[in-house]
Amino acid sequence: MIGIAVSAPLEREDAIVREAARHGHRVAIRAATAADLIERLAARPDGAEPRIDLVLVVADDRHASRDLVDACDRQGIRLLALADDAGERSRAQRLGLDAVAWTDGFGAIESQVQPSAQSRAEPAPARGRVIAVWGPAGSPGRTTAAIALAAELALLGGRVALVDADTTSAAVAPSLGLLDESPGFAAAARLARAGSLTVDELDRICQQVPTMGGTVRVLTGIGRASRWPELGGDRVAEVLERCRDWAGTTVVDVAASLERDEEISSDLFAPRRHAATLAALEAADEVLVVAGGDAVGIARLVRALPELRELVPQARVRVVVNKVRASAIGIAPERAVQETLRRLAAVTPEACWPFDGRAADAALLEGRPLVDVAGRSRLRRRVQELAASLVPSEAAAPPSRASLRAAERPRKRWLPALR
Repeated sequence: MIGIAVSAPLEREDAIVREAARHGHRVAIRAATAADLIERLAARPDGAEPRIDLVLVVADDRHASRDLVDACDRQGIRLLALADDAGERSRAQRLGLDAVAWTDGFGAIESQVQPSAQSRAEPAPARGRVIAVWGPAGSPGRTTAAIALAAELALLGGRVALVDADTTSAAVAPSLGLLDESPGFAAAARLARAGSLTVDELDRICQQVPTMGGTVRVLTGIGRASRWPELGGDRVAEVLERCRDWAGTTVVDVAASLERDEEISSDLFAPRRHAATLAALEAADEVLVVAGGDAVGIARLVRALPELRELVPQARVRVVVNKVRASAIGIAPERAVQETLRRLAAVTPEACWPFDGRAADAALLEGRPLVDVAGRSRLRRRVQELAASLVPSEAAAPPSRASLRAAERPRKRWLPALR
């Protein structure tokens, strides 16, 4: 673990804190200005934990100064500048500071820490990852994809959690036949606000859903959209951070809108309707984008991708086009979708999932994932392929023969339709 002191604009500071925690490090000091940071470093008791190994500042007039450079030199602390434009790079050079760009990712910051600091640090404990399932407006199948993906990841081994963070149309609970009078995710957010959210509490408030490959732990969403103020951005970020210690993989179903409500509000401190979506996407290691496989769905995806990439520049974005069918696209629909997205959005979809209404309806009717009720369907096989690509080969545990046989055998009532 690396101890970090930070001085940066508030939005960038919050992002640094999140990324540091994600990489197993801790921000011990947050200062508004260079002068404030100098005072905080000087007032820090000798031997205080965590030890400050790195001072990270934005290279502008407010957060980087010659006095700060001198103070860090006296204390033997590594000082690193974040410089994303020509002016910041020029100031870092004048101050004699090494500089990295925030867009290069947190790994670039870690690589600049002196080897002696890293050798002092104990190995960071292995933490889970967060996969956000998002898609543009409409009904592209976000919830179906999130449930099916969570079940497939459980089949591949590991502890999997499924979180419904949709503040407009939460659907995980009804899709799985679960009660949601006391939404698990809202309860976790309340505990996070009180500072009492622990792994044991997450186990207590979740609902355990047995699947063909193992148990998926589910935090159900809010049953009424009017309860969205309960899911503030900071609470959502804290819950997902705690989920990294709770599960090896956390799959998060989020709403479609990427609007930043403060741009149209005069009250900067009012709760934000879409803060939960933005916070979940910013906290995610990977974002699975689910788009509808028709002209409207593709057009919405092309328009939304630039905004999404601006919001989550450090997360890996995988695009899946769902409900692909010749009746809506034409001859060779998968090829047509791929060529269209390469031409209009410069992106190659990770997968094209077929329109398989019988399999999706079977899962919804039974209140179970696709793997349980439509193991041999085309849609389930495509989801299985994607899940396998998300799991590192050395981390995937081979499923048992019994699980594989059961997954390949649909229930009798659906046998004629799901071959």
